[in-house]
Amino acid sequence: MIFKRHILCTLAVFFGAAGGYAQTDMFPNFTGSVTNVAITHTGDKVVFIGERGEGRAVFESAKEGAEWGEPKTIVALTEMLTKTNNRIGGFSFNHDGTKLLFHAKIDTSYDIMIANFEGGEWGGITKFDKPVNTNEDEFSPSLSVDNNTIFFLRPKQTQNSKNEDDCKQILKYTRGNDGKWNGPSYLPRILNEGCQETPFFCADKKTLFFSSKRVDTTPQGKKLPDDIFNIYYTQNIFDEGWTLPKYIPELSTEYNDFSPQMTTDGSVLIKNTSPRKATKKQPNKTYEYSVQGQLKPNPTMQLVGTIKDLDSGKPVKAQIIVSDLITSAVLGEYTTNENGQYSIYLNENSNYKIDYFKDGYSHSYHYEKTDFFTENVKKQFDTTIFSKIQFDLNVFDEEMYNPLSPKISVFDSTTNELLIDSLLPIEKGKYKSQLNIGKTYKVHIDCQHYNPQDTYLNTIADIFYNEFEEDVELTPAKTTMILDINAGEESDSVLVKVKNLSRNETRTVMAKRDKDGNLIVELREGDSYEIDVAKKGYTFSSTKVDVGKSKKTQKLNIKLDLLTKDTKMTFNNITFEVNSAELNTASYTELNRIIEFLTLNNNVKIELSAHTDDLGSDWYNLRLSEKRAQAAAKYLIDKGIKKEQLVAKGYGETTPVVPNTSDENRAQNRRVEIKIIE
Repeated sequence: MIFKRHILCTLAVFFGAAGGYAQTDMFPNFTGSVTNVAITHTGDKVVFIGERGEGRAVFESAKEGAEWGEPKTIVALTEMLTKTNNRIGGFSFNHDGTKLLFHAKIDTSYDIMIANFEGGEWGGITKFDKPVNTNEDEFSPSLSVDNNTIFFLRPKQTQNSKNEDDCKQILKYTRGNDGKWNGPSYLPRILNEGCQETPFFCADKKTLFFSSKRVDTTPQGKKLPDDIFNIYYTQNIFDEGWTLPKYIPELSTEYNDFSPQMTTDGSVLIKNTSPRKATKKQPNKTYEYSVQGQLKPNPTMQLVGTIKDLDSGKPVKAQIIVSDLITSAVLGEYTTNENGQYSIYLNENSNYKIDYFKDGYSHSYHYEKTDFFTENVKKQFDTTIFSKIQFDLNVFDEEMYNPLSPKISVFDSTTNELLIDSLLPIEKGKYKSQLNIGKTYKVHIDCQHYNPQDTYLNTIADIFYNEFEEDVELTPAKTTMILDINAGEESDSVLVKVKNLSRNETRTVMAKRDKDGNLIVELREGDSYEIDVAKKGYTFSSTKVDVGKSKKTQKLNIKLDLLTKDTKMTFNNITFEVNSAELNTASYTELNRIIEFLTLNNNVKIELSAHTDDLGSDWYNLRLSEKRAQAAAKYLIDKGIKKEQLVAKGYGETTPVVPNTSDENRAQNRRVEIKIIE
């Protein structure tokens, strides 16, 4: 046996003595009986069962200014009323008036039912599943505004007196995080004393109205008749702790009083009055009370708004989740109507996070602090969600950071379905695409001479922004160049300079060694390179290499000779203006190689010799070559080479390396050489 302790206490102030009522017959021109009245939380619509000359029917009426409009028949519920032989009732609305809860006897017992307001009319009638509905009878449901608690009635298991024949008691079920209903939880015994009818849970999620037939006294000590129903209220103060039920004398008559319901702002309360035997002279009536003073439940905020599509501006039917900002506990789950409109209720002095979402759409949210104290508040918050995002992709070279022009394809990563064959760039390296939310995309990037790359974009997760930008750096495809260097027994001090001729990029590196001890450099596929190799005490080598795509590994044989007196090295790319000793700027690269050689070998002295072809007189060519040798020497000295390391000498056309029989041969003879002289 489990012992549950229910704590009850009196409530200091709720319906204060200073409060008042202004009673109005809601439908003075409705001559028949009116029962089972229900009012929306906003107070703009009522539903009830009425009796006119043509018989009983279920009606609805909307507020028109200060008056209630002409009641209109609800066809679907009237048909059920007739089919069940008048065995439906106990109406109450959900938080936004789009669902009507009631009980009906369809089979062998009364069950809790729901009618949905769609397309301008009531229909789509369903019933609650187990465990709410059982083989027993269930009556008069009332759903909390967060949709997580439902109160209703079941017959008492034991009847203690003749006055408790067909007596009912109040119980509740609560919805768990899995969406399933858990219960039952019966209200404390003192609340369920006697017989209970028509519970109604207010928007503050604390105050519970109900009708009760019990042994009690008025505040003045006068004994109440125990054979009629009167209006009571109680408040939930924590967990299973409820205040003592309080009788409301201002709402009591000599008849049975049922169906107490109050609007969210506490300004309007309605009830049914039912004589013990209704007659044409004294039919069942519905009264509306204008509540004043302190006759109100705790303040709540009504948050209303519309959710629209960001692009089209059209309303979207979406879901809303309200959670506690501090604990992240889910406090309520809601759905907009077909027009994207919603209405939810928030308690005072609380912090909320409200999330708006729909499958295939983005996620939107906002925070709400309800720091009001005395007045009920209605606040508007409209938001937009979107079904498409813009995806901006920028593609760069990983090393050079320059934009690239790859082919970009988009796939559904789950099915590998090709969605976009090739994105068109808006400019070099920049791509834009519009993608539907609700998929995980694989973006495949393929560029010549680069390793292909995939990037993924998950739009199934919560999407808050409609623009995404991603930078992708592609890795160049590379060839491993093995440098087979013949430079004496030790080559640890070999320096390798690699110049990318295709990109005008130069970098000096110490060549790495592979597992076999070979010196290696990594070269980008599709580019042309110049590879300089130098070692102190040796000649240097300069080799041009075009890196193809076919081989991942290539080999370059390089031979460096030991420096000795009279060692010669030829530089063919030192050129001058025609018939001039003025250096062309293209010569600086080759002259800089000489500078590097002399810097590495600062203990040598060289002869810098210039040579010409056979065009022109011997004397002219000799003088021209001397001036060119001197110009080259001056450049080296200006760059920091010691004057003592250099001897400049011109040889004219006297020492050709090939016969001057063609333009190609003459170009070879127009050269600058260095020779080790000390």
